[in-house]
Amino acid sequence: MTDVSALTFVSLEGETSYEDIRKKQLELVEDRIADRIPDTVLFLEHRPVITRGRGLQQNGSDRSRHMPIAAIPEGVEFHDSERGGDLTYHGPGQLVIYPICKLDGSGFGPNRDVTEFIRKLERLLIAELSSWGIQGESRHGATGVWAGGKKVASIGVAVRKWVTYHGMAINCVNDLSTFRAFSPCGFAPEVMGRLKDLLEVSSSNAGVEARSALNGASWRPWFENRLAARFHAR
Repeated sequence: MTDVSALTFVSLEGETSYEDIRKKQLELVEDRIADRIPDTVLFLEHRPVITRGRGLQQNGSDRSRHMPIAAIPEGVEFHDSERGGDLTYHGPGQLVIYPICKLDGSGFGPNRDVTEFIRKLERLLIAELSSWGIQGESRHGATGVWAGGKKVASIGVAVRKWVTYHGMAINCVNDLSTFRAFSPCGFAPEVMGRLKDLLEVSSSNAGVEARSALNGASWRPWFENRLAARFHAR
């Protein structure tokens, strides 16, 4: 019998296809609904792709949907997605986290509360950044995590029968130039930032350690292990 109180982490190597991972998530969602698997968190990097969510994510101001894109950059795919939010970009050097969690209050997922689930994801990353000496924050009327005046993580989730999929994308060492092709989640492209740049000015011991890790070839295992510990801490 599956121990559904456990929490499983899966790290996918290389750059993954957005559509392939979407199909994999849907399979895992069905397994989680039937309690064939425990809550499962996927860590991965996507091939370059711009995605459009099913709902307009708030940015704190009245505005219309920021579509269409003038032109999809060469080498970048485009996909519609059932997640919440508007337009965003995924690509190499960005850590994507897809938690397949049942919202029943028994694990990481709060009981049938999608908003609180999103806030837990925000708090998880904010706590990790704090341990590096970086002050992260969430913002009223929006989702995601900001630090140093820049948005370093975007969040958009979908829910099927109270099981979540899609999740959070953290800009770590990725090229931010593709964000300039559109209005990411309704914000000016210039608002997007990445952890590597924030750490360049950090002088704390923890910040120096994090900077060294993110500048190394094994940045993903280091970061994933730290985030997995915070998922366990709930």
